[in-house]
Amino acid sequence: MKNRTKWLMVALAMTGVAGAVLGQTSSSSSGAGSGTPSAQHWHHHGRGMMLGGGLMHAFKQLNLTSDQQQKVHTILTAARSQFAAERSAGGRPDFTVLSNPGDPNYASALQNLQTRMAARLQEQSQTELALYGVLTPAQQQQLPQVLAAMKAKMGQHSAT
Repeated sequence: MKNRTKWLMVALAMTGVAGAVLGQTSSSSSGAGSGTPSAQHWHHHGRGMMLGGGLMHAFKQLNLTSDQQQKVHTILTAARSQFAAERSAGGRPDFTVLSNPGDPNYASALQNLQTRMAARLQEQSQTELALYGVLTPAQQQQLPQVLAAMKAKMGQHSAT
């Protein structure tokens, strides 16, 4: 039972990861007349240290060029569209069933959620790799230090 509960918590957290990707870009965003998305449309929007939140906040600190920002915008728009299509096609998990291990549909609902979350994790990984590929070698080298500094800052905030 503990493993199932733990998996459900992971699945619910992953649902939040998917939401972070969704919030990273606006389909109608563009920079002031330049055709380039402004940083406000692809950076961290207060969604925590998930794909969109942490990585995008780090990207902002790497001073991406306008071309890199456009590539990031394109990647996130595609990820957002893909997730929206999957979400509308797959429906929502039945959390009433998933909250009751005695329900006769519990095992199938759990298997369905596990399958969906595994696919979502794979998609997230592919998006992260595509985003990483936008960086120059120098930015790729700088990224671990930026992420470490962000982690330390988050640790300070949670300690207070």
